[in-house]
Amino acid sequence: MKKTLTFLVLLSFIISINISQAQIKVFTGTEHGTYYELANDMNALLPSNTADSTETVPFLAPKTTTGSALNFDLLSDPENEAKVAFMQLDLLLLKKAEDMLNGTSFTKDLVVLMPLNVEAIHLITKEKSSINSLATLSGAKVIIGNQKEGTYFTATYIQNVSKVDWLSKNIGTQDAIKPLMLDKVNAFFMVATYPMDLLETLPTQTGVKYKLVSLENINGWADIYTPITIPAGTYHWQKTDVSTYGVPSVVVVNTAKITESEKQQLLQWKALTIENLETLKIKGSPVWKTATINNWDSSIWPQL
Repeated sequence: MKKTLTFLVLLSFIISINISQAQIKVFTGTEHGTYYELANDMNALLPSNTADSTETVPFLAPKTTTGSALNFDLLSDPENEAKVAFMQLDLLLLKKAEDMLNGTSFTKDLVVLMPLNVEAIHLITKEKSSINSLATLSGAKVIIGNQKEGTYFTATYIQNVSKVDWLSKNIGTQDAIKPLMLDKVNAFFMVATYPMDLLETLPTQTGVKYKLVSLENINGWADIYTPITIPAGTYHWQKTDVSTYGVPSVVVVNTAKITESEKQQLLQWKALTIENLETLKIKGSPVWKTATINNWDSSIWPQL
């Protein structure tokens, strides 16, 4: 009997080790987007885990998605496997407001593991366009992304609060350049950490030139955002400094879906990211330069 109990205790210990070393599946964004890039940068510095007795796997298993909005839907769905996801903080706050308004509880079990960096609100148009401020978007045709992207919610919030009456086009931001180039639309929004590869490689062989537009805080829409400046030359076609606003990107966890051992592994991920932050800023994506991993105000949103 004593041998049986000893064996069961040992087996339980081995199982707990394997669980604690299981790979973390994290829902990011598009394959060429910032979230996916950040996850891969972290993986390069995180220790490999033991999936079983014969195989080691990366610490994180990044899963591509269409962006923040889809990530929220997956994470808040109790029937979906998603336990951890990247998203924009403003989307999270807006979903909390919807819960309060509608008596729902989609955000009830969601907590922030860590903030990452600040994503800038970009408004892009053609260089010769008469659009040179938020107010001058009135009457314009503007791409705001689709409903699976964080950009869609940010742009919709801006329009609802600022009361600037533009005509929204629900086209994915990855597909926004061609309609602008062909004059099918007048401008497009994109929420992303700068410099963003998609904007850096805007086609120049057609002779079309582009510009970023500074945004003003009409009717207080920007009160929940952070004022930032995108310096001249951030993009090869950008001639002047641009004043805009930014929103933190965060790693969010659904606490109702995780075990205690998974919680400890998530905290290990955070601790190792903080420990290696300076290395990430040197060796990783340029967007790490705005990262503030260990700087979070829990009054904004609860932290794990």
